Amino acid sequence: MRKRYEDFLRRLNQYRLYLNMTQDELSNALGITQSQFSKIELGKTVMPYRTLELLEGMGWDIDYLVTGKNFDRNASKLNEMLKQVEEEDKREVLNVVTWLLKQGMNKCCPNMSPEYKCEMEILQMRVSGEGPRSVLYEVRKISDVAQAIMAEKLGVNIKKYRKLEKKEVYPDVELLFHIYEVTRCKPSLILHNDCVESIIIDDLWNQITEPVQNKILTLTEQILWFLKMQEIL
Repeated sequence: MRKRYEDFLRRLNQYRLYLNMTQDELSNALGITQSQFSKIELGKTVMPYRTLELLEGMGWDIDYLVTGKNFDRNASKLNEMLKQVEEEDKREVLNVVTWLLKQGMNKCCPNMSPEYKCEMEILQMRVSGEGPRSVLYEVRKISDVAQAIMAEKLGVNIKKYRKLEKKEVYPDVELLFHIYEVTRCKPSLILHNDCVESIIIDDLWNQITEPVQNKILTLTEQILWFLKMQEIL
């Protein structure tokens, strides 16, 4: 684990230099002292959740920093289209869109990576009617294990795990490493629990070929048209 954390620190340093930011400039942006940030970058202090959250808010690629992997994420036409849906119709439309995305992923990515498979299952769970709780809760249910087992896998006691799942406490970077290793859930999903559906749609959309994307857009357009006709009638 220490080696992985050292890799994270190396990426953190390289990312800062790539953006041509000094430690003083970045620490000011984060609302901490240069000395505090220096300790984080040197590994003397584990980066807390709040600092990672602030970096993400500044546009930093948190998934890359934590996992070392580059994942495509660009705003999708599908998400733009879904913004037209009335609130009372959203779950029903999202249910259909999720099915279409699954068919598209099966066609374009028959050997779906664990990360995208995890996202697909989270999205399916969120449209199943159970409603969102927390991403950590959802990935545990997907893994079909009890809280005590997940706590053991993550190396935390059951009391802390329950608080993590209820979002009463939040994971630092080292714990995010554990969560990713055990579940293959992208760290950005943990940081964005309340808008996970949109993030996942963008992520999956970028894995689907353009011809299949166009078919999904056409079908979604037809669904939206049908809903508008219902309102008129």
